[in-house]
Amino acid sequence: MVTGLQLVLAGAALGNGNRGVEALARSVADSVERERPGSLLTILDDGWGLRKMPDARYGTTVVELAGVRRSRRWHRPESWAQVRVAQTLAPRRNHVARRITTADAVLDLSAGDSFTDLYGPARLATVSAPKHAAVRAGRPLVLLPQTYGPFTTAVGRHHAERLVRSAALAYARDAWSFAQLCELAGPDADATRIRQGVDVAFALEPRRPCPEVSDRLDEVTQGLTAGINVSGLLHDAAGQARFGLVGNYLDTMMALVRRLLADGAHVVFVPHVHEVNGVGESDIAAIDAIRARLEPTEATRVTLLSPGLDAAELKWCISQLDWFAGSRMHATIAALSTLTPAAAFAYSDKTRGVFETCGMGRHVVDARTVAGQPAVEQLLDLFRRRETTRRELAASAPVTIEGARLQLTAVLDAVAQWRDHAHPVGSIA
Repeated sequence: MVTGLQLVLAGAALGNGNRGVEALARSVADSVERERPGSLLTILDDGWGLRKMPDARYGTTVVELAGVRRSRRWHRPESWAQVRVAQTLAPRRNHVARRITTADAVLDLSAGDSFTDLYGPARLATVSAPKHAAVRAGRPLVLLPQTYGPFTTAVGRHHAERLVRSAALAYARDAWSFAQLCELAGPDADATRIRQGVDVAFALEPRRPCPEVSDRLDEVTQGLTAGINVSGLLHDAAGQARFGLVGNYLDTMMALVRRLLADGAHVVFVPHVHEVNGVGESDIAAIDAIRARLEPTEATRVTLLSPGLDAAELKWCISQLDWFAGSRMHATIAALSTLTPAAAFAYSDKTRGVFETCGMGRHVVDARTVAGQPAVEQLLDLFRRRETTRRELAASAPVTIEGARLQLTAVLDAVAQWRDHAHPVGSIA
């Protein structure tokens, strides 16, 4: 029996190999468990049917997974086309339609940065599907802190405007995104519905992994350590061209690793996205490409963290390091939110915006404007100033971390009020 809230979480699946997206989902689930015990949280993913969470991390909160996707097999219950039909004819006969129809609210994260047409119309349609479903069901849609845009087409922008204006609440995760959100909402938007927040992954609690991993890391961290995340999204020419990077991304990261080793650091490679078989956007493939180029004497002074670690375990590992640099934004958030000096070799504006939320904007090196030795020198300078950065983080980051927690509490409080009274709707039904 559900004694708390009934919630649907979209755009932040578990178990897909992306630890950044997992960090978003876990942060929400942890908050529901802490603030609203006895709740039912249904997390949409691309699996099959309705399934109970495979781990026992949550006590009073029931966390379940519901498979749904855009599919040519429109007759399957996991197809968004089938969900739409079911919402009209018989919601209770479809597991996703049933959960959305009875939800106190649909919480949406768009994987943090996917509410854009930058990745094409198909991706935007997939990200938008649960938002449309919430609006069709007349349930409150809450856009949790995320990036909005960029939108490169008039069609994509109009689509986003309609959804933003349909939301009961909409949060942006940084100042740049908030400006985009305000534009999408329009000049007549209710200012109480449009809010600036911070990435919810700042609220994720780190968790010590198994002794096999933690004991090895304890041994390594007896000396100077530098963590490195190499993004599989950027390791080939196609990825570099897609985001407008200058120079060769892998060459730059290779040079950085060598300079860190020369400075006496033990390098810990931190994969944050790991796809099956290490293909696609897997960080493992990118890391392996660098490790293969190391000299034997260099290879003895590097460690690769297991790709099987979950987001909370990776966050604990990162917290043990002296410095961290990476291109996966949520890997760097894991550092910032544990007061670990961090730098980003970034490929998008979203990273600078997130770093600026805790006063660390100058620790972002833009891979679209600098590469090779100039980039390495900037990153190495940040590495050498890590202790100063640690003190600065100790003063600034706790405010951001607490803000991430408080905004989730505010959302859950609002949903509870809507459950007991009439919920707000946006300007477009």
